[in-house]
Amino acid sequence: MSRRPPLDYQINDPLVGPSFSFSFFLKDVALFFSILVILGFGIFMLYSASGQSILMVSRQLVFISIGLFLMLAVAQLKPESYKNILMNSYWLGLLLLIYVLINPAKGYETSRWIDLGFFSFQPSEIIRLILPLSIVAFLFRKDIKPSLYDWIIATLAALLCFYLVYKQPDLGTAIIVFTSGLIPIFLAGIPYRIIIGYLIILASLSPYIWSNLLLEYQRQRVLTLFDPEADPLGTGWNISQSKTAIGSGGLTGKGYLSGTQSQLDFIPESHSDFIFSVIAEELGLIGLLVMFLLYGFIIWRVFRISYQAGTNFERIACSSLGFIFLLFILINVLMVIGIIPVVGVPLPLISQGGTSIIVHLLAFGVVLSMKRSV
Repeated sequence: MSRRPPLDYQINDPLVGPSFSFSFFLKDVALFFSILVILGFGIFMLYSASGQSILMVSRQLVFISIGLFLMLAVAQLKPESYKNILMNSYWLGLLLLIYVLINPAKGYETSRWIDLGFFSFQPSEIIRLILPLSIVAFLFRKDIKPSLYDWIIATLAALLCFYLVYKQPDLGTAIIVFTSGLIPIFLAGIPYRIIIGYLIILASLSPYIWSNLLLEYQRQRVLTLFDPEADPLGTGWNISQSKTAIGSGGLTGKGYLSGTQSQLDFIPESHSDFIFSVIAEELGLIGLLVMFLLYGFIIWRVFRISYQAGTNFERIACSSLGFIFLLFILINVLMVIGIIPVVGVPLPLISQGGTSIIVHLLAFGVVLSMKRSV
């Protein structure tokens, strides 16, 4: 009587090609399917938030398909096989940030996009994945504790990316990129005396930053945060309409496709940055709780993989990606409810945006590849 092959098996037939392992999928099927569920929820809400635009939904499905393909491809790799590539990928991200300042895509108000003809993308979205992973690879390139030189170089690398994104100009994304670079530095165990030194420098430079580096509209966004009703038809419009939509949703919401603020276009960028407001208005508190439960489960699985990782590189890289994913969720939610200034951050895996979807799925591909190594 023949025995059934084990679940974690490999195909290694000359007619089929090189060996292909399914272990990454079978070991964390829960993470994989939870990602699919949140993507499906995003398509469901995007159809409503976009005014029932089949074209926008179709484009999002194309980006999701590309992202899932890349995620599964990266998940087949072993972390040690791409560690050096990650460290040197920083230079590619840097070149993209410089290129977009020199030769930005035409037709956009800011120098943030590179147009390839069939696809436009923001290098700042790519660098927020490259930067933390390259910093982790740099700090743990040797099996010794990072030195003072390593901490300084890693911080300067993050500062350079911050400056190039800021010059686009995009202060909000620049701060997020810089924070994405600081997260692995902090998790890797940077000495507290260096952290205190950084905080002292930042505090001393704050007046100069406010007066000389922030543009007028950026200062106005910060001021609007403290008094959004001062200019309800101008700078405070986005937040006022967002709060109205969220508050009117109640416990169960007004019903799918029945939100007045969203369907009558009172909410600006309802398909991207403010899609959270659409969810709150149409599905209510219950819909938001379901969404947060999905997000929470995904983040828990990522941190669980990090906890089980076999090397410092894998542990810090995986946990950094988990914290960055959490950071994006928090920033978007806090932004649309008026706790922090509007910085143009999409809701991960739900908002419309090709580059954002692909980058997030690539990050999960890295996480899944590290799951295979434990």
